[in-house]
Amino acid sequence: MALKWCESIPIKRVKNLNKLDFEKDYLHTGQPVIIEGAVEHWPAKHWTLDNLCQRVGSNQCLVRGNTNREDYRLGKKYTIRETTLQEYVDDLLKENSRSKNSYLAVQNLNLAFPELQDDVPLPEYVGKIHCGPYMWIARKGHYEYCHTDPDDNFLVMIKGTKQLRLFGLDTEHMYPNIHGSKGKTLQSQINVEEPDLEKFPEFKNATCHHCVLSPGEMLFIPAFWWHQVTSLDVCISINMFFGDAGENIYLEKLMKPPFWPVFSYWLLNLVEQNRGHESFFQKMLSRLPDVLRNFLLKQWHEVPTDEQLDVLVATVKDYLKIDTLPEPEISSAKHPPQLKIRGLLWR
Repeated sequence: MALKWCESIPIKRVKNLNKLDFEKDYLHTGQPVIIEGAVEHWPAKHWTLDNLCQRVGSNQCLVRGNTNREDYRLGKKYTIRETTLQEYVDDLLKENSRSKNSYLAVQNLNLAFPELQDDVPLPEYVGKIHCGPYMWIARKGHYEYCHTDPDDNFLVMIKGTKQLRLFGLDTEHMYPNIHGSKGKTLQSQINVEEPDLEKFPEFKNATCHHCVLSPGEMLFIPAFWWHQVTSLDVCISINMFFGDAGENIYLEKLMKPPFWPVFSYWLLNLVEQNRGHESFFQKMLSRLPDVLRNFLLKQWHEVPTDEQLDVLVATVKDYLKIDTLPEPEISSAKHPPQLKIRGLLWR
């Protein structure tokens, strides 16, 4: 659904898209697209809440709580509880008070539901999987806060429909939370359905790319594109995070326009998350090139060049307003400290 307070554009739909055209027209350029008919061969297309509960209803999973509060709509806060898939679905079907405050999100099939792995083959378009596939089951009306993910992303609808609004690689108009906000993603301060245009006037100049995603359709969400998702029905969906094939191509893409401004903001947000841990932070800074090298390898299986590391180190130094890094402490530690993602499980 279009938004009345900013320019709105429907997301392009295609069929029979080959891998080379996907890479040339969408992956490398960072443009969203809906691919129709791409998952016709998936066994997962036959999933229902009932048959999922028959197969994996007793499996333990983690569910978010407090998801109907304003703090959640702004991506600031939620709780986590452990339950079974059957119990979560029972709540959903009863439409009880707990179901209206809960969301089964980002459940790794390989860990939570290994029996379902073969139902979700990787699309041919995936160059290098970063993490996933993940299952999401949402109540009708669930609002997922506006945020960016640091990976390219395929979202596949299995049952129900979802409304999506994407806002591009845009920090100027989307008002990201200040550096140091928790989690792996960046969150916008804006509730896009009820924006405070006096507080966030530049949001009027954003561009909303929108669609309703139906069963069997797969949406490509480029890395670092802002997106907000609302479930129009009780929904089952799958997503996976990935990047370009090769050991350095994904990072090379992110370090160039138009990705660089949002990627660098995200990286500095993680730096700021660690800044309050003074002793650890100084040790991290003293071995910053190695810290960043290990972080990129762990996150994306990317091996940065020396030139790329120089740019990233300079970006961190400039942000911290320091000319030189601390001298490394004499230590027997083989590995450098980790750049840690702090707070908001999965986010």
